[in-house]
Amino acid sequence: MMPDQGWGNIIGTMAHMAQEQQRRREINVNGWPAIVSAIALGTIGVLSFIIQPGIVQGYVEHLHVSDARAVDLVGLEMLGVALATIFMALVGTRIDWRAIVAAGLLIAAGGDLASALASHAPAFGWLRLIAGFGEGMIISISFTFVGITAKAERNVALYLVLLLSYGAFGLWYLPVILDRIDIGGLFIVFAALSTLALIAVLFVPHGYGAAELARPGVRQLPTALLAVALMAVLAYNIAQGIAWAVLFLVGTSAGITEQVVANALFLSQAMAVAGALASVMLADRIPRDVAIAGGILGGAASIALLLGSPGVLLFTLGVCGFNILWNFVLPFILGRIGDFDASGRMMSFAVAMQMIGLGGGPLIAAPLIDGKGFRTVELVCIALFLISFVLLRIPTLAHRRLHAAA
Repeated sequence: MMPDQGWGNIIGTMAHMAQEQQRRREINVNGWPAIVSAIALGTIGVLSFIIQPGIVQGYVEHLHVSDARAVDLVGLEMLGVALATIFMALVGTRIDWRAIVAAGLLIAAGGDLASALASHAPAFGWLRLIAGFGEGMIISISFTFVGITAKAERNVALYLVLLLSYGAFGLWYLPVILDRIDIGGLFIVFAALSTLALIAVLFVPHGYGAAELARPGVRQLPTALLAVALMAVLAYNIAQGIAWAVLFLVGTSAGITEQVVANALFLSQAMAVAGALASVMLADRIPRDVAIAGGILGGAASIALLLGSPGVLLFTLGVCGFNILWNFVLPFILGRIGDFDASGRMMSFAVAMQMIGLGGGPLIAAPLIDGKGFRTVELVCIALFLISFVLLRIPTLAHRRLHAAA
């Protein structure tokens, strides 16, 4: 054996031993430490978004901007989230997940702190975009590794329970909180929570190598059908982003007082927790396609209730139906998307489409607000719900045929 061959074997053996040691140190993505950290970090990533209707109203009341500008500001933040998730889908998941999450937390904290100090500055919108970019990095990783776990629907639903509980009380008390600490104080709180969440990074897996893809229903679909599925996710989440950004304004424009609107949104968030829990209990009891159809089409019907000038009862029914069905159907949609791709990487692209949609929704809605009402915005939202349902049926039927053939 030549000397260089001997050294090559030694180096190869050492590299293999290092890989084995890394594998043994890897966090089990299906273990509770990883799942709990994902749920906590995912909630930190949506601190602003989940109470977005109240944030919009807060911008109007405390920054003294127009309705359209307030919606545009939250749209810029969500644009930052969307850009981050696109980055993560393309190259970010090749980087150590712990490094990505830590960087995301620091960027989000820095953006929130800068926003607090410059809430009335011309650069405020760009600072929200920077904060959104950090939030998107956190959201992408937490959603991705929850989505590829063996019990994805259960884990996504548990994630929704925590963030919805926060969202319910956040929306309920937000008018009071903003009166006491203003927008700047709220962003300082967000920055502190993002910094504190660095503790959870220790329980984040290093990457896809931690995944245990024990999903017997997975069938690999062609790239064209995967693209159609992603377009369905995009259309659905644009509709959600539009609705979520304008719900508070829809209520107040109908003559309902701010606190009554906040109460209705609190009730919708509280009931949305029940929707998420229902998806846990019914995941193995009802066909996934039935749950998806009911969730998407029911969401469209809920927005239809808000057309015109709804009274308190109709407004409450509409926002509760919208929120319950959104959080009931989301685990089923993500579970279905995960079944279309054997590699598990489809989930990161689905999260990117989700964030692009949620971020693009307010940006699409803002120019449609003409000061005369929200009818056009609501009709566009309903149309996108219907488009998403039709698009998702195409890869679903192809998956069904492959599953039956196997």
